[in-house]
Amino acid sequence: MVFYRMRKIDKLHSFKEIIEESHQTKIPFISAGSSVTIPLIFQNKIHSGINHFRIGESLFFGTDVYNDSTISGMYQDVFKLTAEIIEIAQKPMVPAGNAGTNLTGETPQHDLSKKGKTSVRAIVDVGVLDIDHKQIEPITQDVEIIGASSDMMILDLSDNQNNLKVGDNVDFSMSYLAVLRAMNSEYVDKLIDHEIQPAEFKILENTN
Repeated sequence: MVFYRMRKIDKLHSFKEIIEESHQTKIPFISAGSSVTIPLIFQNKIHSGINHFRIGESLFFGTDVYNDSTISGMYQDVFKLTAEIIEIAQKPMVPAGNAGTNLTGETPQHDLSKKGKTSVRAIVDVGVLDIDHKQIEPITQDVEIIGASSDMMILDLSDNQNNLKVGDNVDFSMSYLAVLRAMNSEYVDKLIDHEIQPAEFKILENTN
């Protein structure tokens, strides 16, 4: 697969030279890569004429997409989702009645061994319009995502040893897909919590 990709990249550069010669013009950029191309750059396998890359996941998450690993010297936790608790109450762990399908077409599955038991449930002010709840993970311990509607998400707090209450914030780590949806939502506020200064940047020497 890598060999085939390299042949296409080399061919693209050849087309660029042919066009420049035929039309007596210069093409300043050749875009022929994405995050998958990063390992090939480190290995000096990309033609020097290829000078434009569309890098998303590797840039913001420090991931080597091709090898399913991380890039040395980069961070994987630069994004964090914060949601506010708008309701909190003791709820049955298994609701009464039959479960229907939710807005994504899924039918909730409940552990019947927990029937009759209760736990503290919280509702936070973010839903599937803004985020994919399957692509985020609670950073706070003893917090579990139960499900989500269009504009709300339900959390199980177990016995709420964190003493969370209405108005408190709950933080979540985010995958690339979660960030992609959140950044395109006009209802999610974006805040730069910490700007990395030039002296803090690390030189990328190799991949792990």
